[in-house]
Amino acid sequence: MPGNYRDHIGTDALERGSLTLWDFADPDEAAKTALDIYGPDAVTAAAHCALTARFDGRERDYRFWVAVFSQLKHASLASHLRRGH
Repeated sequence: MPGNYRDHIGTDALERGSLTLWDFADPDEAAKTALDIYGPDAVTAAAHCALTARFDGRERDYRFWVAVFSQLKHASLASHLRRGH
């Protein structure tokens, strides 16, 4: 599977002041949307996205999806604890 290396960031990109989607993306909103779309499978979907990004060498995608996964995992654990399991 070919990698997507366009989202790699280096110091030269920071010096140019270029903005990307990841400068505006909100992991919390993405987690809420994933729950709406995937329901109880949202944690697995976010983990899949994170791993795919990692294996494709898309570091910024990977960090974003790990943040989404963390949000979902935290919400899942809190829900589980509220139910008393």
